[in-house]
Amino acid sequence: MQNYIIPKLEKPSGENLSEYLSASIEAFSNITNIPVTFYNNDNAIVKEFNADQKICNIFDVYNKPGSVCRENLASSISFAARLGEPYVFLCRAGLAHFATTLLVDGKALGCFIAGPIVMGNLRESTTKKFIQLNNLPSSTIAVLPHIIKSMPIYAPKEINQIALLFYNCIISATGEFKSYEKLSNRYSDQGALYDNIKDYKKRDEEISYPYELEHNLIKEINLGNIPNSISIFREFIKQVSVLESGDLPAIKTKLLWLFAIISRRTSTQEHISNDSAGNTFDIILSINELESYSDLLSTSEKIIEKICANMISSVYKGNSPIIINALKFINSRFKEKIGLHEIEDELHVNPSYFSTLFKQEMGQTFVNYLNSTRIKYACSLLTQTNLSVLDISLASGFEDQSYFTKVFNKEIGKTPKQYRHDALKG
Repeated sequence: MQNYIIPKLEKPSGENLSEYLSASIEAFSNITNIPVTFYNNDNAIVKEFNADQKICNIFDVYNKPGSVCRENLASSISFAARLGEPYVFLCRAGLAHFATTLLVDGKALGCFIAGPIVMGNLRESTTKKFIQLNNLPSSTIAVLPHIIKSMPIYAPKEINQIALLFYNCIISATGEFKSYEKLSNRYSDQGALYDNIKDYKKRDEEISYPYELEHNLIKEINLGNIPNSISIFREFIKQVSVLESGDLPAIKTKLLWLFAIISRRTSTQEHISNDSAGNTFDIILSINELESYSDLLSTSEKIIEKICANMISSVYKGNSPIIINALKFINSRFKEKIGLHEIEDELHVNPSYFSTLFKQEMGQTFVNYLNSTRIKYACSLLTQTNLSVLDISLASGFEDQSYFTKVFNKEIGKTPKQYRHDALKG
């Protein structure tokens, strides 16, 4: 028995496929009985595997520059180069192919296309399409059904699996895992950005910098409200991405400006330590190194979560999990009707025990802290909106305007109307 010698693993260069990559593709082609062709960046054939199995080669239209076959191949090669993963497509004759671009050091050197193969049941229309695309002699037309029937036939699910196997043969032979992942992420990012732009075009709205969202985001962050902050931020970055037409460097610039404002506003809050601001600043600097929209989104959300957590830790230095979770709950739900009953349901803790623990750990009652949180939010609405005092009291979680005014006067030392008047006058 002859021993099989595994070729040396090395990178392809130019149009020269490495021995290891060629062996991998040849093995794939032999096992699946699917012909494979490698095209360079000019869409010229460089190498074929099992060319005798490739039905395309017997037709003039396939080899003719500018033909429908060549245009279809060129379009598919171009799309595969942007995709970063297997691209399954049908040619004009209804036969299936799958394409994977060849990346070396992050650069596309060409494209492998496996096929053609028959997907699903063989149809009579396939033979008719071949005849329509080619000026076939009668002798070829007579044997064409037999030639087509000799081709590999796979179900759609099997084709997806074989395409994945083909893709893995290529990336494992080149070792370019990160390059393919980066390309795939970039394509996903472009799709997400395109969806954002398409969504706003449907709304027919004029896009400008979302100052209102910026203000609302800062308000929610100051309250340590992680869910609301993340929700507002996602809408913010969506609008910014549309405003900047998907230009990543421009989006990053807007985000750096946003976080500079947030950092400045939160670091001036009482009890916020310089260490917290410094750590956040280090994270913000990492934005400059990001190269994809998805990474930018996820990293920014982590920064916001960290700043919100700092806001919570600024009012509580203890380590009681019950109190920490209670503060998070209050900061995210204070606009709703909540009380000790909701705390009991959320934290599964006895209301009496919780009240005692909260007063002991926070130095104030649960109700006082809840009202204080609501009043801080009401102050921002009084200075940044034209809402009536009644609407602001309801938006801040108070069900009664007179009670809201009483609590506000106790916390701030003046009525809501006086506070608004003095703030606008100043």
